[in-house]
Amino acid sequence: MGDAISSLLFQPPPPTRLKESKVIWLTNSFGKRIPAFFIECPKDDRTGEGIRAPLPGEQPQGGGGGSYYSKGSTKSQMNHTLATGGSRTNGAGNAATPPSYNNNNNNGGEEGPQQVPSTPQIRTSKELEMSLLNNGRIGGGPSASGGGGTASCTPTILYSHANAEDLGNIYPWCKFLSKMLGVNIFAYDYTGYGLATDQGDPSEEYCFADVTAAYTYLNQTLQIPAHSILLYGRSLGSGPSCYLAAKTAEEGEAVGGLILHAPFLSVYRIVLESGCTLPGDRFANVDYAPFIRSPVLFIHGTKDSIVPFNHSERLLDTIIEPYRADPLFIKDMGHNNVHASVRPLFVERLREYLDTHILPELRERRKHSESARSRMVNRVRSARLQQAR
Repeated sequence: MGDAISSLLFQPPPPTRLKESKVIWLTNSFGKRIPAFFIECPKDDRTGEGIRAPLPGEQPQGGGGGSYYSKGSTKSQMNHTLATGGSRTNGAGNAATPPSYNNNNNNGGEEGPQQVPSTPQIRTSKELEMSLLNNGRIGGGPSASGGGGTASCTPTILYSHANAEDLGNIYPWCKFLSKMLGVNIFAYDYTGYGLATDQGDPSEEYCFADVTAAYTYLNQTLQIPAHSILLYGRSLGSGPSCYLAAKTAEEGEAVGGLILHAPFLSVYRIVLESGCTLPGDRFANVDYAPFIRSPVLFIHGTKDSIVPFNHSERLLDTIIEPYRADPLFIKDMGHNNVHASVRPLFVERLREYLDTHILPELRERRKHSESARSRMVNRVRSARLQQAR
């Protein structure tokens, strides 16, 4: 039974290729090597916050907060709904073909005006290590030396993709999110997917080990603290994301936030209302959700024919009240595509989530970091003056 479920749940697409020089290789606890990439967004040097490209209709402008846009001009565009076409499915909650992530169109907002000073860049492991060495931090990390820099206000999203896709498929989408939200993005492949197809067949255990290896790289190698790391799980990716969110909470270092895009209660419950987690079930998100201690944003289309929309509604009910962000339930949207017409709404609501639940804490921590650094500098100056006397 378990093998049959795995064969339906995991259906990797034909591997797509990334430039080997841009791949960051990780090793999970089972000794499996999996690929990943890190997209770094441009940042405002004054605030330490990621720079956001403008949505259609927004006016790019220099200013604080790391955002080069002015709000209020696109509200009429926020109410678009998605008209979905039929999509062939392959059982257990995913499409037989990957969703379209082609963002090279004006309606999607992928290509912002030229006033935006830079675009997100994919970074190699060597570049990231040099940045850590030279600047003392990446993303939200504090200065490693205690001086020469303060905490950044740029969150890093740890992205867990859906079933029928791999790193090559999701790269344009991840770059779009980085550009529009002003965040860094770290995405990885599951064992058995993409460049890791030679590492064995995918499984729930490997997925949990894979997301843990990715998180360890961010948290320990790159020294990005837990509160600056957000988990984003789409469909299948909701499984490892819920697992890791609950795990970090139980360990006393909860991640900064969790975004669940078209998540499910558990794999069995997609096709069978069991009422409880049955033996052999996979990715029982409903069992992990009550232990999550991070702000959770649910995103789901009301016309999702693969993972029923009520899975998000029911999962939301299991999250403890203080950690429930306002969900984004998009009328008429299906499972596999964030269509260009709905992207302004999608981006706007994710920005609201960041501005309400994530950035205030990062700004407060940066403020304390700057105050501590200022006090340290003053003490050093006072000591030198005393010695000079």
